[in-house]
Amino acid sequence: MLFCIAGELRQLYKLTPIAVIGGSFFPGLAGHNISEAAAAGCAVLTGHHVGHFSHMVREMQQLNPLSVMQVSGKLELEKVLMELFADAKILESRQKAAKEAFHALSSTVVSSAWDVLNFHLLRQVIF
Repeated sequence: MLFCIAGELRQLYKLTPIAVIGGSFFPGLAGHNISEAAAAGCAVLTGHHVGHFSHMVREMQQLNPLSVMQVSGKLELEKVLMELFADAKILESRQKAAKEAFHALSSTVVSSAWDVLNFHLLRQVIF
């Protein structure tokens, strides 16, 4: 089943253990957002054409290399899917890594936004 409705995907992702982010397998599609899949606790599989989501993929992988798996093409995707469905421990570790990396990344963004806001408010009080 294919879905591409922003905002509603998180509820749908809660129904599946693995999210294959399809728009990342072909050049020119600019990738697709991985955040809803990761937030829902899916094991996240993506291609290498992640476009403007490359920063998020890279940061999540730096937080935990298991959080997002980039695969090259149909054969590797099939192999990885078979491995994940065959080994519950590997699947669970990827699900947990994706969710935790997303939440860590999200809290960092919120913290940075508060720091900027506090800086500007403090400047107004001082000056």
